[in-house]
Amino acid sequence: MAPPELHPAVLQNVALTVRPTTGSALALETKVLDLEPQSDGSTTLVVAPPPGLDPREHHFDATLAWTYPLGRMECTVRTRPARRAYGDVWLLCPSAPATRLQERAYFRARIAVPVLLTRTDPDAEREPEQDPDVQPEPIDLAGVVVDLSEGGLLATVPRGSRAPAVGTRLEATVRVDDEDLAQPATVVRHVRFASGGIGVAVAFAEPRRHGDRLRAVVFAVERRRRSRT
Repeated sequence: MAPPELHPAVLQNVALTVRPTTGSALALETKVLDLEPQSDGSTTLVVAPPPGLDPREHHFDATLAWTYPLGRMECTVRTRPARRAYGDVWLLCPSAPATRLQERAYFRARIAVPVLLTRTDPDAEREPEQDPDVQPEPIDLAGVVVDLSEGGLLATVPRGSRAPAVGTRLEATVRVDDEDLAQPATVVRHVRFASGGIGVAVAFAEPRRHGDRLRAVVFAVERRRRSRT
């Protein structure tokens, strides 16, 4: 099964490069106000009117760019003006699949392997009325990696599950070729997928612990992908 596509989250800042029918391209910044699922499975992004442009008068092709925990995404979109209860907006409809820009320190690849996230930060899980001398039991959350590098990963988690908060320290155990690769990590961000699922991005605290092994896996996946294109 193909990994879910990413899109910016509500209230996330995004960059737009719009291409008017005449004149030079314009570089703008705006914010996602809402996400509107469509009947064909795609998602339309509702964004705030870009400064200096009247959304009721402009229809542009544009390039949308945004950051996510393990890199930067970019896709082409069609824009059209609209109005919602909170005022005039732009609607962005993707016209091509999003692509990832390799800007981070570690090479990464889309890959589907199991991962177990075990919360190890006692203070993050302690209830207010809980005895401070009693250590809470570790909490395991099983997921599926969709993006992996030697420096971290992005994983989908079951709907309805309680995703560990940003900043939570945990142990991430990745299952690769019947081998469990466990190492300490920290949750750096949550991601909402176009399918409605939730992703948890973690950064490894000790990238060198399994760096050689994970780098080999990532390169092998990328070589197979390129051989098919």
